[in-house]
Amino acid sequence: MKRILAFLFSLIFIVSVTTVAVGLVANTQYQGNAMSEAGALLFGVSSSESLNWAGYAVTGTNITNVSGSFVVPALATTLSSSAGPNDVSNMNSVSVATPGIISGEFKNSNAHGSSGGGSTTSYAAFWVGIDGYNSNTVEQAGVLMEDQNGVAVYSVWYEFYPAAPVYANWAPNPGDNITVYVNYTSSNNTFVATVMDTTLGLKYVSPYTSVSGAARTSAEWITEAPASDNRILPLADFGTAYFGPAYAKDNPSNYATVNGQSGEIGQFASVYQINMVQRNGSLKAETSSLQGNDSFYVTWVSS
Repeated sequence: MKRILAFLFSLIFIVSVTTVAVGLVANTQYQGNAMSEAGALLFGVSSSESLNWAGYAVTGTNITNVSGSFVVPALATTLSSSAGPNDVSNMNSVSVATPGIISGEFKNSNAHGSSGGGSTTSYAAFWVGIDGYNSNTVEQAGVLMEDQNGVAVYSVWYEFYPAAPVYANWAPNPGDNITVYVNYTSSNNTFVATVMDTTLGLKYVSPYTSVSGAARTSAEWITEAPASDNRILPLADFGTAYFGPAYAKDNPSNYATVNGQSGEIGQFASVYQINMVQRNGSLKAETSSLQGNDSFYVTWVSS
Protein backbone atom coordinates (compact mmCIF):
# COMPACT_ATOMS: atom_id res chain seq x y z
CA MET A 1 0.00 0.00 0.00
CA LYS A 2 2.47 2.61 -1.17
CA ARG A 3 1.43 6.23 -1.21
CA ILE A 4 2.10 7.97 -4.52
CA LEU A 5 1.32 11.58 -3.73
CA ALA A 6 2.85 14.72 -2.34
CA PHE A 7 1.24 17.08 0.15
CA LEU A 8 0.76 20.79 0.38
CA PHE A 9 0.99 21.63 4.07
CA SER A 10 -0.65 25.02 4.00
CA LEU A 11 -0.33 28.22 5.95
CA ILE A 12 -2.65 28.59 8.86
CA PHE A 13 -6.25 29.64 8.16
CA ILE A 14 -6.99 31.68 11.29
CA VAL A 15 -10.59 32.32 12.33
CA SER A 16 -10.10 34.45 15.45
CA VAL A 17 -7.72 35.39 18.22
CA THR A 18 -8.67 36.33 21.77
CA THR A 19 -6.56 36.84 24.86
CA VAL A 20 -6.69 35.50 28.38
CA ALA A 21 -4.42 38.24 29.71
CA VAL A 22 -4.74 42.00 29.75
CA GLY A 23 -2.69 44.06 27.34
CA LEU A 24 -3.80 42.82 23.91
CA VAL A 25 -4.08 45.54 21.29
CA ALA A 26 -5.61 43.87 18.24
CA ASN A 27 -5.53 44.77 14.58
CA THR A 28 -6.70 42.79 11.56
CA GLN A 29 -4.05 41.55 9.15
CA TYR A 30 -4.38 39.72 5.83
CA GLN A 31 -1.57 37.39 4.80
CA GLY A 32 -2.34 35.72 1.48
CA ASN A 33 -5.15 33.26 2.13
CA ALA A 34 -4.78 33.53 5.91
CA MET A 35 -6.54 36.13 8.01
CA SER A 36 -5.64 36.82 11.62
CA GLU A 37 -5.99 39.26 14.41
CA ALA A 38 -2.57 40.02 15.78
CA GLY A 39 -1.65 41.98 18.85
CA ALA A 40 1.03 42.90 21.34
CA LEU A 41 0.76 40.87 24.56
CA LEU A 42 2.10 42.18 27.83
CA PHE A 43 1.92 38.68 29.28
CA GLY A 44 -0.07 35.47 29.15
CA VAL A 45 -1.38 33.07 26.51
CA SER A 46 -3.93 34.09 23.89
CA SER A 47 -6.41 31.67 22.36
CA SER A 48 -6.72 31.31 18.61
CA GLU A 49 -9.05 29.40 16.29
CA SER A 50 -7.91 27.94 12.98
CA LEU A 51 -9.52 25.90 10.23
CA ASN A 52 -6.49 23.63 9.85
CA TRP A 53 -4.08 23.96 12.80
CA ALA A 54 -4.15 22.98 16.48
CA GLY A 55 -1.27 23.37 18.92
CA TYR A 56 0.93 26.30 19.95
CA ALA A 57 2.70 29.19 18.24
CA VAL A 58 4.98 31.90 19.55
CA THR A 59 5.60 35.12 17.64
CA GLY A 60 8.45 37.59 17.56
CA THR A 61 11.34 38.60 15.32
CA ASN A 62 14.53 37.00 14.02
CA ILE A 63 13.59 33.42 14.92
CA THR A 64 16.64 31.27 14.29
CA ASN A 65 15.68 27.81 15.54
CA VAL A 66 12.86 25.71 16.88
CA SER A 67 12.84 22.20 18.29
CA GLY A 68 10.14 19.90 19.53
CA SER A 69 9.19 16.34 20.33
CA PHE A 70 6.03 14.29 20.08
CA VAL A 71 4.71 10.73 20.15
CA VAL A 72 3.43 9.33 16.84
CA PRO A 73 -0.32 8.81 17.36
CA ALA A 74 -2.21 5.69 16.37
CA LEU A 75 -5.55 5.75 14.62
CA ALA A 76 -8.18 5.88 17.33
CA THR A 77 -9.95 2.88 15.78
CA THR A 78 -6.81 0.75 16.30
CA LEU A 79 -5.93 1.85 19.84
CA SER A 80 -7.75 0.57 22.91
CA SER A 81 -8.87 3.11 25.47
CA SER A 82 -6.40 1.68 28.01
CA ALA A 83 -3.37 2.63 25.96
CA GLY A 84 -1.70 5.95 26.68
CA PRO A 85 1.32 7.78 25.30
CA ASN A 86 4.28 5.44 24.74
CA ASP A 87 1.96 2.43 25.25
CA VAL A 88 1.41 0.52 22.01
CA SER A 89 0.75 -2.89 23.54
CA ASN A 90 -2.99 -2.67 22.85
CA MET A 91 -2.81 -1.54 19.23
CA ASN A 92 -4.46 -3.82 16.69
CA SER A 93 -4.48 -3.91 12.90
CA VAL A 94 -2.00 -1.08 12.48
CA SER A 95 -0.25 -1.26 9.12
CA VAL A 96 2.66 1.02 8.28
CA ALA A 97 3.81 1.39 4.67
CA THR A 98 6.83 3.11 3.17
CA PRO A 99 5.62 6.03 1.02
CA GLY A 100 6.37 6.54 -2.62
CA ILE A 101 7.80 9.92 -3.59
CA ILE A 102 6.94 12.21 -6.48
CA SER A 103 7.23 15.95 -6.95
CA GLY A 104 4.42 18.46 -7.13
CA GLU A 105 1.10 18.58 -5.33
CA PHE A 106 -1.49 15.81 -5.03
CA LYS A 107 -1.33 13.36 -7.94
CA ASN A 108 -4.15 10.91 -7.19
CA SER A 109 -7.79 10.90 -6.18
CA ASN A 110 -6.91 10.26 -2.53
CA ALA A 111 -6.00 13.94 -2.32
CA HIS A 112 -9.63 14.84 -1.92
CA GLY A 113 -10.43 12.20 0.67
CA SER A 114 -11.59 9.46 -1.67
CA SER A 115 -9.74 6.44 -2.95
CA GLY A 116 -12.62 5.09 -5.04
CA GLY A 117 -14.94 2.17 -4.45
CA GLY A 118 -16.66 3.90 -1.54
CA SER A 119 -13.50 3.99 0.62
CA THR A 120 -12.09 7.19 2.06
CA THR A 121 -8.74 8.64 3.06
CA SER A 122 -8.22 11.22 5.77
CA TYR A 123 -5.03 12.87 6.99
CA ALA A 124 -3.29 14.39 9.99
CA ALA A 125 0.18 15.95 10.12
CA PHE A 126 2.25 16.49 13.26
CA TRP A 127 5.11 18.93 12.93
CA VAL A 128 7.44 21.58 14.28
CA GLY A 129 8.47 24.63 12.28
CA ILE A 130 9.20 28.29 11.70
CA ASP A 131 6.79 30.75 10.00
CA GLY A 132 3.26 30.31 8.69
CA TYR A 133 1.30 31.79 11.59
CA ASN A 134 1.67 35.37 10.40
CA SER A 135 3.64 34.98 7.15
CA ASN A 136 3.43 33.37 3.71
CA THR A 137 6.25 30.86 4.08
CA VAL A 138 6.65 27.80 6.32
CA GLU A 139 9.84 25.87 7.15
CA GLN A 140 8.59 22.69 8.82
CA ALA A 141 9.15 18.96 9.33
CA GLY A 142 7.36 16.08 10.98
CA VAL A 143 5.16 13.01 10.47
CA LEU A 144 2.12 12.50 8.27
CA MET A 145 -0.63 10.01 9.19
CA GLU A 146 -3.06 8.75 6.56
CA ASP A 147 -6.17 6.77 7.43
CA GLN A 148 -6.70 4.73 4.28
CA ASN A 149 -10.11 3.23 4.98
CA GLY A 150 -9.10 2.12 8.48
CA VAL A 151 -5.45 1.32 7.72
CA ALA A 152 -2.82 3.71 9.08
CA VAL A 153 0.04 4.75 6.78
CA TYR A 154 2.84 6.93 8.16
CA SER A 155 5.60 8.96 6.56
CA VAL A 156 8.34 11.41 7.54
CA TRP A 157 8.69 14.66 5.58
CA TYR A 158 10.03 18.18 5.52
CA GLU A 159 8.74 21.18 3.59
CA PHE A 160 10.06 24.65 2.87
CA TYR A 161 6.78 26.08 1.60
CA PRO A 162 5.94 27.22 -1.07
CA ALA A 163 8.19 24.42 -2.40
CA ALA A 164 6.62 20.95 -2.33
CA PRO A 165 7.17 18.60 0.64
CA VAL A 166 9.87 15.94 0.43
CA TYR A 167 9.47 12.48 2.02
CA ALA A 168 11.94 10.12 3.70
CA ASN A 169 12.33 6.55 2.46
CA TRP A 170 11.49 5.13 5.89
CA ALA A 171 8.37 5.28 8.05
CA PRO A 172 7.84 5.63 11.81
CA ASN A 173 5.57 3.43 13.88
CA PRO A 174 2.70 4.52 16.15
CA GLY A 175 4.08 5.11 19.62
CA ASP A 176 7.54 6.15 18.39
CA ASN A 177 9.16 9.21 19.95
CA ILE A 178 10.00 11.88 17.37
CA THR A 179 12.30 14.90 17.70
CA VAL A 180 12.31 17.72 15.12
CA TYR A 181 14.80 20.56 14.67
CA VAL A 182 14.47 23.44 12.21
CA ASN A 183 17.44 25.83 12.13
CA TYR A 184 18.25 29.01 10.25
CA THR A 185 21.86 29.96 9.43
CA SER A 186 22.39 33.67 8.87
CA SER A 187 25.82 33.31 7.26
CA ASN A 188 24.37 31.67 4.15
CA ASN A 189 20.65 32.52 4.63
CA THR A 190 19.52 28.87 4.64
CA PHE A 191 17.27 26.54 6.63
CA VAL A 192 17.88 22.91 7.54
CA ALA A 193 15.30 20.51 9.01
CA THR A 194 15.99 17.29 10.91
CA VAL A 195 13.51 14.58 11.93
CA MET A 196 14.77 11.94 14.37
CA ASP A 197 12.88 8.79 15.36
CA THR A 198 14.61 8.17 18.67
CA THR A 199 12.71 4.90 19.14
CA LEU A 200 13.98 3.40 15.87
CA GLY A 201 17.29 5.28 15.86
CA LEU A 202 16.64 6.78 12.41
CA LYS A 203 17.26 10.32 11.15
CA TYR A 204 16.16 12.36 8.11
CA VAL A 205 17.96 15.61 7.30
CA SER A 206 17.07 18.12 4.60
CA PRO A 207 19.67 19.90 2.48
CA TYR A 208 20.51 23.47 3.48
CA THR A 209 17.92 25.49 1.57
CA SER A 210 17.28 29.18 0.95
CA VAL A 211 13.62 30.26 1.27
CA SER A 212 12.74 33.49 -0.50
CA GLY A 213 10.75 35.87 1.67
CA ALA A 214 11.04 33.84 4.88
CA ALA A 215 9.89 36.18 7.64
CA ARG A 216 11.13 34.21 10.68
CA THR A 217 8.39 35.76 12.82
CA SER A 218 6.74 32.68 14.36
CA ALA A 219 7.58 29.22 15.67
CA GLU A 220 5.02 26.42 15.90
CA TRP A 221 4.26 22.97 17.35
CA ILE A 222 1.25 21.80 15.38
CA THR A 223 -1.29 19.14 14.51
CA GLU A 224 -2.65 19.96 11.04
CA ALA A 225 -5.36 18.97 8.62
CA PRO A 226 -3.36 19.20 5.34
CA ALA A 227 -4.76 21.03 2.33
CA SER A 228 -4.76 20.53 -1.43
CA ASP A 229 -5.63 23.22 -3.98
CA ASN A 230 -6.69 25.47 -1.06
CA ARG A 231 -9.12 22.79 0.13
CA ILE A 232 -8.69 21.47 3.68
CA LEU A 233 -8.75 17.67 3.63
CA PRO A 234 -10.63 15.39 6.06
CA LEU A 235 -8.86 15.17 9.43
CA ALA A 236 -7.92 11.61 10.44
CA ASP A 237 -9.07 10.46 13.87
CA PHE A 238 -5.68 10.42 15.60
CA GLY A 239 -7.19 10.21 19.10
CA THR A 240 -4.74 12.33 21.06
CA ALA A 241 -1.36 13.66 19.92
CA TYR A 242 1.14 14.21 22.74
CA PHE A 243 3.85 16.88 22.40
CA GLY A 244 6.85 17.55 24.64
CA PRO A 245 9.17 15.67 27.00
CA ALA A 246 6.38 14.99 29.50
CA TYR A 247 5.25 12.36 26.96
CA ALA A 248 8.14 11.84 24.52
CA LYS A 249 10.47 10.70 27.28
CA ASP A 250 14.14 11.68 27.12
CA ASN A 251 13.44 13.91 24.11
CA PRO A 252 14.14 17.66 23.90
CA SER A 253 11.84 20.41 25.11
CA ASN A 254 9.58 22.37 22.80
CA TYR A 255 11.70 25.51 22.56
CA ALA A 256 12.72 28.26 20.17
CA THR A 257 15.15 31.14 19.86
CA VAL A 258 13.38 34.46 19.25
CA ASN A 259 15.41 37.63 18.72
CA GLY A 260 18.39 36.03 20.44
CA GLN A 261 16.47 34.76 23.49
CA SER A 262 15.98 31.00 23.86
CA GLY A 263 13.19 29.43 25.86
CA GLU A 264 10.35 26.94 26.06
CA ILE A 265 6.89 27.78 24.73
CA GLY A 266 5.51 29.21 27.96
CA GLN A 267 8.51 31.43 28.57
CA PHE A 268 7.75 33.81 25.70
CA ALA A 269 5.56 36.91 25.86
CA SER A 270 3.44 36.23 22.76
CA VAL A 271 2.07 32.68 22.94
CA TYR A 272 -0.98 31.41 21.02
CA GLN A 273 -2.96 28.32 22.02
CA ILE A 274 -4.70 27.20 18.82
CA ASN A 275 -7.85 25.10 18.50
CA MET A 276 -8.92 23.70 15.13
CA VAL A 277 -12.54 24.42 14.23
CA GLN A 278 -15.06 23.85 11.47
CA ARG A 279 -16.28 26.83 9.46
CA ASN A 280 -19.36 26.96 11.71
CA GLY A 281 -17.10 27.28 14.78
CA SER A 282 -17.53 23.74 16.13
CA LEU A 283 -14.37 21.99 17.32
CA LYS A 284 -12.30 19.71 15.11
CA ALA A 285 -9.29 19.36 17.45
CA GLU A 286 -8.76 20.81 20.92
CA THR A 287 -5.41 21.87 22.40
CA SER A 288 -4.71 21.43 26.11
CA SER A 289 -3.10 24.00 28.37
CA LEU A 290 0.67 23.79 28.78
CA GLN A 291 2.08 21.34 31.29
CA GLY A 292 5.15 23.02 32.67
CA ASN A 293 6.29 25.38 29.95
CA ASP A 294 6.56 23.01 27.01
CA SER A 295 4.30 19.94 26.99
CA PHE A 296 0.69 19.66 25.81
CA TYR A 297 -1.68 17.42 23.89
CA VAL A 298 -4.16 17.84 21.04
CA THR A 299 -7.36 15.78 21.01
CA TRP A 300 -9.32 14.92 17.86
CA VAL A 301 -12.99 15.91 18.01
CA SER A 302 -14.31 15.67 14.43
CA SER A 303 -13.11 15.38 10.84
